[in-house]
Amino acid sequence: MTYVLIRLGQDYTFDLRYEFCRIRNHSKVNQRLEDRPMIGEKTPESDAFWKLVCEEKSITAPDYHCLTFGDPKYQDYSDHITELAIKGVKRATAHLAIDFELNNVSRRKKGDYWMILWEDLSPAVVVELVNVEECKFEDVSAEFASREGEGDGSLEFWKNTHEDYFKLQLTDWGHEWSDQLKVVLESFDVVMANPSRPV
Repeated sequence: MTYVLIRLGQDYTFDLRYEFCRIRNHSKVNQRLEDRPMIGEKTPESDAFWKLVCEEKSITAPDYHCLTFGDPKYQDYSDHITELAIKGVKRATAHLAIDFELNNVSRRKKGDYWMILWEDLSPAVVVELVNVEECKFEDVSAEFASREGEGDGSLEFWKNTHEDYFKLQLTDWGHEWSDQLKVVLESFDVVMANPSRPV
């Protein structure tokens, strides 16, 4: 099996086989990103896009979640996976269950609307949560990994990349890694992408 890696400065490599960026030196990247918003918040721009989505799609829901994919402290390819979501390739995402509590993030539920943001925190796409479940990391299914749509779509790829990401989070939070930890699995469908920034 051939791996094609391109150096992006000292701190990154880009894996063409899986089309994602690996952070080589997390301490340097974290230092540069320490003042950057973690996941975003509602703004007049996001409210305006939400109003447009509601008008275009006849949505009557009064509210929406407004977050990026992942924390830029631990990954540097959020825009790539956001593009996968817009294209309908990525239709799910996963989080450590304790992430919501530790970072004071509201748990999403089936039927909720989530505005996914670009890395610059501008609106990218609104999705609707069609399923939310919780299980142990070791019990995540191949079907869910495939729905996430990242890399080669395999369960092995999903577990390897998510374990790496979760371990970095847990280290910062002072918690130990275990494949017995609970993860929240969210499946979604695209409602509407932001027409001002097509992919």
